[in-house]
Amino acid sequence: MVLSVLVLASACGPRAEVSSSKSTNASLADGVEKIKQDAKHAVTTTKTYLIQQKEQFQKGLSGKISEFDKQLSELKSKTTKAGEHAKSEWTGTLAELQKKRQAAADRLEQLKNSSTEKWRDFKAGVDAAFADLENSMKDAFTRLKGNEPSGKQ
Repeated sequence: MVLSVLVLASACGPRAEVSSSKSTNASLADGVEKIKQDAKHAVTTTKTYLIQQKEQFQKGLSGKISEFDKQLSELKSKTTKAGEHAKSEWTGTLAELQKKRQAAADRLEQLKNSSTEKWRDFKAGVDAAFADLENSMKDAFTRLKGNEPSGKQ
């Protein structure tokens, strides 16, 4: 009888361990699956955020291009009304502004064609091109106002 109890006790021992081991493995598998799902969700959320940021940045720059186009038209209009000396002086300035405007537009196009993951690499160059154009436009308007008679400002 003692032998029967020992056999029975030893038989129950390993089975309990196997059952516990299976339960632990199932919990680990569930945990790993949860981590995978969380990682996929984080990647999706990040991509969505980057797409939104890129689109907002592009919209803002497209608006700036439109504003620069209006300002260039205004400068051209004022230049055509100026005297011959002023016209020749402003022809170079307008050509320079057109080049800078085109450089900014080209950078914007590169940004539009870039992948969501790579657009931030272009951001610094785009910002610099637009800042250069904006500063040049401000300088041109300041000079233009300085050349106008005081009654026309």
